[in-house]
Amino acid sequence: MDGNIDDIKKIADHIEWAILVENKIKLEEYIDNMMDVCKGIKAKIEDASSKEKRVKKEVEIENINEIPFLYKPILKENYYEGNYLEEFCEKRTNELNASQALGDHNKFWQTHEILKGNMFGSLPSELISNEAKRKLEYFGWEDVKVNILEIIKYDGNIKTLTEYCEEKYNYFVIVKEKSTGAEMILHYDI
Repeated sequence: MDGNIDDIKKIADHIEWAILVENKIKLEEYIDNMMDVCKGIKAKIEDASSKEKRVKKEVEIENINEIPFLYKPILKENYYEGNYLEEFCEKRTNELNASQALGDHNKFWQTHEILKGNMFGSLPSELISNEAKRKLEYFGWEDVKVNILEIIKYDGNIKTLTEYCEEKYNYFVIVKEKSTGAEMILHYDI
């Protein structure tokens, strides 16, 4: 057993049954199973905790700014399934084009190389006109504050940085500013 809540519930039912029918052999077997599952869960927690501590030691960031952005929400939990992201990107482009904000969007993102992240449609609201902002909001885009975090130190492994961001932030994009080479985390405060 992998050691999850469903396993514990099933074993608890078996323990209850063994007690009711007074089957001591099965009761001991189920109690041993319960202890194994609980040990497995505890090991997973300890492993995750030590991994989090290791990643925190290896990454140092500095909050340098907060900027208002507009973003297009992703409406599917498992967005990598099927062709959702492809359709999402096509719709995003059409909405930006209809709002006359596609050029501003592209200009911003062409100056930043996206290294990793889980946001697929956003841009600083300061770059577009009020009319373009109003149209994007009509299409369902939402306001969000984005914390710009400069990466001061990490081991150079993007996996380490991604793990750090996944632990700390629900929504983020790791970027490299092309003109300076500075690596930053855009943390979307959603």
